[in-house]
Amino acid sequence: MRRNEYEEHKQTLDEQLDAGIELLRAAHRQQVRALDLIWTTTAEEDGEVAIPDEMPAVPPVAAAAPAPVPEAAPAPRRRAWELHDEILDALDHVPEVFDRGHVCARLGFEPDRGSLYRVFRELIEEGVLSVHAKGEGRYPTRYKKSGTNGREADA
Repeated sequence: MRRNEYEEHKQTLDEQLDAGIELLRAAHRQQVRALDLIWTTTAEEDGEVAIPDEMPAVPPVAAAAPAPVPEAAPAPRRRAWELHDEILDALDHVPEVFDRGHVCARLGFEPDRGSLYRVFRELIEEGVLSVHAKGEGRYPTRYKKSGTNGREADA
């Protein structure tokens, strides 16, 4: 988690706390109004108050809509081949057999899904990767590194 993500999450939590406190205060105000209404309607001339057996139902406070979660800023646009090169660098630090989660964790961000799989497909065509186990349902496709790292072709 990066510092700016931490700050955004912390700010969201603070906003949710403030909204929750305000809801609690609004409910308290409603309860006090109900109590005041009972006091004024049941007071006798001598100042004594007869409290009824049942308190009138306090109308529920309408729950405020949760504060909208700010949308994450879109990832900066990458130059041509930049994602390809970043993934190649990440492959040096993932296990021999890996899935997209390993690569995303190493990158420190989650690239666009289509772009990520396009790079994987290109690396398979280049012979850098092969499909170790095809994904199915909740199980992701697992890839295996080949002997080449894809950089020899560039030289």
